[in-house]
Amino acid sequence: MFKHRTHKIPALNTTSTADISFMLLIFFLVTTSMDRDQGLQRQLPPLDNDKQEQLTDVSRENVMKLEIDEKGQLFVDDSLTAMGQLRQRVVAFAGQEQQRTKHILQVKTAPKSDYDTYFHLQNEIVAAYRQLREKRALQVYHKAYSRCSDQQREALQQYYPQRVAEEYSDNPNVDDNDNVNVN
Repeated sequence: MFKHRTHKIPALNTTSTADISFMLLIFFLVTTSMDRDQGLQRQLPPLDNDKQEQLTDVSRENVMKLEIDEKGQLFVDDSLTAMGQLRQRVVAFAGQEQQRTKHILQVKTAPKSDYDTYFHLQNEIVAAYRQLREKRALQVYHKAYSRCSDQQREALQQYYPQRVAEEYSDNPNVDDNDNVNVN
């Protein structure tokens, strides 16, 4: 008597949805910039409130004072210096045979100085030590520092140790020029 009609339920054709999703994923992976984090690779000392700082008396001739003031100006041993000249001055100072293992670069920054200037200072110091080690690697091992083995790099790092003492002051009115903190 009554015929049951079968109703067709409309459906979406989803066969190409996976392809479109995959293409969008590839598109965003290719167009997204994968910037590396920039900064300084430093290992901070462990937090130890009971430990006292060890102050070491160092001869003035073995210390190169690097200061950044509030205006972002760099002073090397109390004389105004351009950032482009810093690398050559550090290479000349740390590369002297009598200074090689005894030298200290004392870095002091004003509390309101610019971070960008501080990072440029640190980059120039690292580049100066890299230049010294590169030159020594070519002399001793007859190959670039980057092609040296881990043991050879360790020997080069001991030959030209990176000795940087940073001075921190919470109070900008305190002047501590005569003490050098060595950790």
